[in-house]
Amino acid sequence: MTSHVWLHKDEHFRPGEELFRSEREFHLWSYSASHSQLLLRAERMPGGDSRLPTTTEVLFKPVGAAQIQEAYRSLVIRCATKEETVRIHGGISDYGYRDEDARVLVLESEGVTGYVVTLAVGWREGVLSYLQPSFFNTFSPYDPVWPVKPLFGVGGEYEVASPEEVAQAFLTGLPEGERRERHRYVHVLIAVTEENGHRRRHNVGVFLTEADAEEAKRLVEPHVAICGIEMIPVVL
Repeated sequence: MTSHVWLHKDEHFRPGEELFRSEREFHLWSYSASHSQLLLRAERMPGGDSRLPTTTEVLFKPVGAAQIQEAYRSLVIRCATKEETVRIHGGISDYGYRDEDARVLVLESEGVTGYVVTLAVGWREGVLSYLQPSFFNTFSPYDPVWPVKPLFGVGGEYEVASPEEVAQAFLTGLPEGERRERHRYVHVLIAVTEENGHRRRHNVGVFLTEADAEEAKRLVEPHVAICGIEMIPVVL
C-alpha cells in the first residue's frame, strides 16, 4: 500500500481547504446502501488504454446527499466554503437523512463541480490483487466469507454472474491476469452421517440454483442425521 488516508475529525475539514488531488481518471465504482458508502476508483490516466501499476480508490461514508458524475478526468476534493455550504444545503431536501455533523465536500474536474455531503472520506492507493474487489472490503476473520463486492452490504448487485457464466467458467476456465469482478453464490448441500456414535460431515454436491439444492436435500434428508444447504460465493 503506497498511501492510506482516512479523514473524519473536525480538524481535518477546514472551509475551503483542499483534501485530495489526482490527475487520474476516476469512475463512480460502487454504492452500498449499508452505511451509505460511495466509492470512486481510478486505474488509468485520462485517455489511457492500459491500467496503471497501482489503483486509487476514494470512499465517502456515510453519504447524506451527493451530486456527482460517472467519470472525472482528474479530480480535486476540497472542503466547501461557508457560502458554498449554505447554498448546497439549501438545495437538499429536508426529507430523509440529515446529520448536523456532516461535511460538505466539493468535487472539481475540468470546470465541472459537484459535491458529497458525508461524515468521512478516505483514499487508498496500491497494488490491488485481481482477486480483491476493493481496498475497502477485505477478508475479515469475524465474517470469514470471501468478499465478492467492492463494498460491504446491500448494493445494486450488478456484478452477480448468471448460472450460464458460472457453467462456462467451469468448462473453459478463467482468463489469467484479469480482475475477478463478478460472482455468484452457489448452494452447497451438506450432510452429516452417524455411525458407531461418530459423526462425519460430507459435502454432497454444489448446485447453481436454490431449487435444485432443495430438491437434492429432499432426496438425501431421509438417509442422514443432519442435512442442510450452505451458500458459498464463487468469484469469476
